[in-house]
Parts: sequence; C-alpha cells; structure tokens
Amino acid sequence: MSYFSMGYWLIGLSVAVSVVGTLVGFTCIRQSARSLTTRFRVVWQVSAAISIGGVGVWLPVFVSMLGLTVRGSLIRYDVLNVTGAAAVSVLGVWAALAIAGPTLRVPRLVLAGLVMGGGFGLMHFLALNAIRIQGSTEVQPLMLAGAVAIAVAISLAALWFTRSFRPLAALVGAAVVFAAGVMGLHFTDLVGLESQLSMSSTTPPGKDLFGFFVPVFVVGMLSLAIPISAILIAPDRRTVVPARIVKANSTF
Repeated sequence: MSYFSMGYWLIGLSVAVSVVGTLVGFTCIRQSARSLTTRFRVVWQVSAAISIGGVGVWLPVFVSMLGLTVRGSLIRYDVLNVTGAAAVSVLGVWAALAIAGPTLRVPRLVLAGLVMGGGFGLMHFLALNAIRIQGSTEVQPLMLAGAVAIAVAISLAALWFTRSFRPLAALVGAAVVFAAGVMGLHFTDLVGLESQLSMSSTTPPGKDLFGFFVPVFVVGMLSLAIPISAILIAPDRRTVVPARIVKANSTF
C-alpha cells in the first residue's frame, strides 16, 4: 500500500486546508463567547463545527487519501460512508461546544473533549471503512485506539485553548498544532490499515475518489467565505458595554 502516489505535496495541501478550516473555527468559537444572545451563540457554534469538523478535519483526510493506492487493485469509495464521516465530524464538534458551555468547567470540558475526540475517531473509522478494493481491508484495533487517543488529546487542547480570548498569532499557532494532530491521527490509522487482495474479485463497487471529491473540496473551501465574512463584520464585544449597565448608570 502506498500513501503518496501523487507526491508529498498532498500532505502540505492537507495541512494547509486543515489550518485554514481550524483557524476559522477557532475564531468562530471566540465570537460565540462574545455573543450576547443564545441565538447568535448557537449560530457561531454551528459555524465553528462546520469549519473545524468539516474543513479542518474531514476534508484534509480525504485530500491526503487522493494519494492512496493499493498495488494490484483499483480503489473505490462508498459515498454513504464518506458523507456519514463528514456528518459525524461536524456533529461531534457541535455537541462538544454545546457541552463545554461558555465558561470553563473542568468536568464539562473533559466530557466535551471525549465527545469531540470520539467523533473524530468515528469519522476516521468510517472514512477508512469507505475504502473498497479488489479484496478486503481491516484496521488494526491498537492503531485505531492510538488514533482515537490523539483525537481526544487535540480536542481537549482545542477546547481549553478557545476558552479565553487569544490574539490572532496565537490562534494561527494553535491551528497549526491542531492540523499536525489531525495528520497524526490520520496516518496512525493508515499505518494500521491492512489489505488482502483477492484475484477472483471484480472491480470494487463505489465511486472514484478524485471524480466526486474535487467538487466537494471546492464547495467546502468556498463555504468558509460565509463565516469569514461574518467574523470581519462582527463587532468587537470586548468594547461593548452591556445595555443594562448603561441604563443603571444613567439613573445616577
């Protein structure tokens, strides 16, 4: 099994995509903490979930898998598993943000990290389970457990890091570290992926990854324009005085 049949540049592209999606997501989390209403807080959290879970984690995994080949076999992908992996990744981040809440509470933070990391682990299991070859594939349980451990670790770190205001430079650095963790869990699982060819097997069912994933990649990256635009026009809540305080002061 070869992981880099299209060249190592795919790894750089995967990391870059992950950094961009994660950075936008971290910024959305920061905006959600500044929100004065529950409705806007939820909107920012959903935007963060799509940015981190979809573009920051799911998308770069499949960018990297464009270079995956199995000698002596065609590779196809089950579209239902691929889309299910995206849904699990996004929902895992959203659920974690909802559990963690706007303020730091260690028990809630730990539970949120387990939910988010477990979602990433399940996402990657579904992604690998989507692979169809002329034979069969299997992921070693030990490597899968290692990948889940990495996922939980980076999830806990991300949730803790975004609990308080951070400057942009710090967010960029954290996004790079998070992207490195995503690649770590991805290749931990890939190393544990075993394939067995069967000479009697015909062309495997499913879709060619390149054919349907390129449009998804374009749409996914363009979708970041919405939260980015919202971030740019959102007011800086650090300088906003709550209306109830202004009203109280005006009575003196």
